[in-house]
Amino acid sequence: MRFTTGLRIVCLLIPPLGLAPQGSRGQECLHGRISHVFVDNRSIFDLSELDPETRFFWAYRLANKLHIRTREQFILDELLFQAGECLDPGLLEESGRLLRGYRFIAKSDVFAIPQPDETQHVNVYTQDEWTTRVNLGVRLDDGLEFTGFDVSEEHLLGRGILVRLFFREDQALQDLGLELASPRLLGTRWHTRLSMGRTRYGSFFEESIVYPFVGEVGRVGARQSFLWREALFAYALPKETERTHLLVPFLDERADLAVGFRLGQPGSLTVFGLGASRESIRFRHFPSDVEYVVEGDFSLTEPVDSAGIEAVRAQAVARTANRVNFFLGQRNLRFVQRRGLDALKGVQDVQVGTEVMVGLGRALRGLQEGGTPSPDDLHAQVSLFAGGAWNDWTVNTQVSAEARQVYFAGGGGFEWDDIFAEADALVYWQPRSHANHTLLLRVSGAGGWSLTTPFQLTLGGRTGVRGFRDEDYPGSRRLIMSLEDRIYVHWPAPELLDFGFTLFMDLGHMGAGDVPFGVDSGWRAAIGGGIRFGFPPGTTTMARIDLALPLSRKVQPGDLVLRIGLRELLGMLPGFRDEQVLRSLRSGMTPNITSPNR
Repeated sequence: MRFTTGLRIVCLLIPPLGLAPQGSRGQECLHGRISHVFVDNRSIFDLSELDPETRFFWAYRLANKLHIRTREQFILDELLFQAGECLDPGLLEESGRLLRGYRFIAKSDVFAIPQPDETQHVNVYTQDEWTTRVNLGVRLDDGLEFTGFDVSEEHLLGRGILVRLFFREDQALQDLGLELASPRLLGTRWHTRLSMGRTRYGSFFEESIVYPFVGEVGRVGARQSFLWREALFAYALPKETERTHLLVPFLDERADLAVGFRLGQPGSLTVFGLGASRESIRFRHFPSDVEYVVEGDFSLTEPVDSAGIEAVRAQAVARTANRVNFFLGQRNLRFVQRRGLDALKGVQDVQVGTEVMVGLGRALRGLQEGGTPSPDDLHAQVSLFAGGAWNDWTVNTQVSAEARQVYFAGGGGFEWDDIFAEADALVYWQPRSHANHTLLLRVSGAGGWSLTTPFQLTLGGRTGVRGFRDEDYPGSRRLIMSLEDRIYVHWPAPELLDFGFTLFMDLGHMGAGDVPFGVDSGWRAAIGGGIRFGFPPGTTTMARIDLALPLSRKVQPGDLVLRIGLRELLGMLPGFRDEQVLRSLRSGMTPNITSPNR
């Protein structure tokens, strides 16, 4: 009891430090003073806007009864203002954006209504998402494949608490686990997340506690995280034999502690911070536990030969590094709202402006552990973002890179190792003459150089050239271009869900580089189409079913690839980071302090 009380006191002390000071009750208010805050927290469907004779009206009413609405107090605690303070239009806009950032809130609007006594009433309107989900993963490549299930409640008791039981199976990945998360630890703005379970090779445990920068007005952010994972890295093999993959077991351990600060005003913020991190990767039984996968069946393996061991030996380098980190950046961003970009009819908050972030982490010999390989290095990260929105056009671009400068013993110079880079551009065109169409052009590049950690990209997959399978064309440097027409259709039940079609074409190239089993693919293309839908109407959570076909001189009957996804994978909503690059990044340091639950 004493520990819980003490933790609550510590958590409550930080929020006042994390926000810019607001107007006091005694000062003169330019836009008037807030005399009352009204919360209109609605369930999934607004029955007042539906005709009682509407088809399945009973189902809408039942869905509302089964769903627990977002608690009024939860919404009030999220606001950046309260009754008695001066009205700041920027804080109203920012509060609405914070609410829309939660996955369990489909819509939010915060606006003021002037009163005869020159005060202001603020109305806070929200509408919930459906948050009880039962997802089944299905893929049709060389046959119907079950890729897992996910049973979750993302908004337990109307308080944003996530409880999730999941099983994911995708090549070497085979995770059975439980995840718990809360956006408000003990009623504060601390966000917590805990996940644990079994992998194909052993076990995993992840936890994080974050006090994020609150919108654009937050002044202080803090983060602590820990990861322990016994995993397999699956190298895809060229299609020459019945062996399809090579598996390298490893233990991945990472920890991070950081605090950050902001100076300036929203739209022109200088960000800086410091922290400490630990990274460790160990190959405990290499090479005796390295295996081949036969015919794509990861439960059917055989011992590796000497050629396979030598191919991956350079990327099986164990190391442990404890670092002191520093990051610095400039954030010149604002937000605009756009409808129907990654969602069919839902509203998105789009970043406009520029951001530059740099992080440096120095491995100090005095912090290293005896008995483990510990490099003397400097870890560097850089991230550049630019975005714009003009009439029919919306553009977001991001470039990120990181590397280790490794120093030789005895002052013998240095070299750059483990260089990773990504570059992405998203261009949306919403022609006014065809209001139900959104055209998306994506250009994405990724690569790795001088690698001592397991790394390999593939050209195919859900976010690659979608007519090819996940393991097709392995290599180290990839370029992909996609053109997609997202079409909204006011059918078959617009009061129940958003529905639409998609047509797409992908073009990609893979360079072999120096990764194990890399190939030069040449230019490869695929075309496809599918359906997209979101529930309830106006949601930004999309599901899609795609059929894709590779374009080549000889197309075989089994070349058609069908994928069912319960989230959108291309666009601003899922983010820019490449999953195949992320699985190889070992550093626990990141300059961004953001919530893990949004």
